[in-house]
Amino acid sequence: MIPVWTGLAIAALALIAVAASIRPLRRFLKLREDVRGRLTDSAGLLATARDESRAALDEAQHVFHELGMLMSGFAGRRRIATMSIRGLGFDPAAAASGLIGFANALPAYGIERLRWRAQVERALKLRNGEPPMQRSRLNPALVVLAVAAIGVAGWTFVANRHLHHALKTAHIVRASIEKEGKRTQARAEEAETERRVTDAALSKVNAELAEARKSQAATERALDDVGAQLTLTRKANVAAGLALEKLKGELAASESARKTSEDQLKALADELAAAKTAKDDAERGLKAANDQLAQLKAAKEEADAAAAKAKEELEREKKAREAAEQTPHAAPQPTP
Repeated sequence: MIPVWTGLAIAALALIAVAASIRPLRRFLKLREDVRGRLTDSAGLLATARDESRAALDEAQHVFHELGMLMSGFAGRRRIATMSIRGLGFDPAAAASGLIGFANALPAYGIERLRWRAQVERALKLRNGEPPMQRSRLNPALVVLAVAAIGVAGWTFVANRHLHHALKTAHIVRASIEKEGKRTQARAEEAETERRVTDAALSKVNAELAEARKSQAATERALDDVGAQLTLTRKANVAAGLALEKLKGELAASESARKTSEDQLKALADELAAAKTAKDDAERGLKAANDQLAQLKAAKEEADAAAAKAKEELEREKKAREAAEQTPHAAPQPTP
C-alpha cells in the first residue's frame, strides 16, 4: 500500500502546484502587459528633453511607482507561482527595482532613465517589436506539466514496488552488516584488552628484570668484598704460621739452652754463683720467651678466629649465590 499512496500523493501535489500557479502567473502576465503599455504610452512624453509638463511627469512617476510596488509583491514571496515565473525567465525583483528607479529618475533628464528602462525590459523580456502575449483559457505548457506529473506518478507507482523490495533487502543486509560490525568491534575491544594486559605484564617483567640486575650488581660487589677479605685472611694466616714456626724454633732453642744450663749447674757446683747468675738470666730469658710464646698463641687464636669468620662468610655468600642462581629471571653470578 505504501507505493500506491506515494504515487497518488506525488500526483496530487503536482496537480495542486499546477492549480496554485495558474492564477498568480496570469496576474503577473497581465501586470507585465500593463508595464509594456505604460512604457509605450510614455515614450512620447519622455522623448522631449526639458519641456515636459510637470503634471504629466508626476502622474507617470506615480504610475510607475505603483507598478514597481505591485511587481515587488511577486518578487518577495517564496511560492510555487514565483518559482514558475522565474522558471519562465522573468526576474520580478529586478523589474520591481527597475520600475521604482525609473519612477524616481523621471523628473531629471539624463541617462538614468534609459538605464532603468533597459533593466525593466530585460527583467520582463520586453523586446522592441515583440507582440504582447495572448491570454488563453488553457495554457498548453500547463497541460503538458500536468500530463508529465501524472506520468511521473505512474512511473513512481511502478518504481516504488521494486524499491520496496530493494528496501527490504537493504534492511536485511544492513542488519547483517551491523551485526558483523558489532562482532568486529567486540573482537577489537578484546584485542585491545589483551594488548593492555600484555603491556602491563611486559612492564612488570621489565621491572623485575631491572631489580634482578640491581641485585646481581650488589651481589657482585659483595663477592668482591668477600674475596678481598679472604685474601687478607689468607695472608694473615700465612704470616701467623711463619711466626708460629719461628716461635717453635726459639722455644726449642730455649729448651736446649735450659737443659744445657741445668747440666752445667749440676756439673759445675763450684761455679754456683756464676751458674746461679746464668740461671737467673736464663730464667729471665725463658720468661721473656714464654711471654712471646703467649703473644704468638694469642695472635694464632685471632688468626684462627678470622679464618673461621671468613669461612662462615664464604659459606653464607655461597648460599646466597646458589639462591640467586635459582631465581627465574636472575643472570648467572660470576665466580670470585
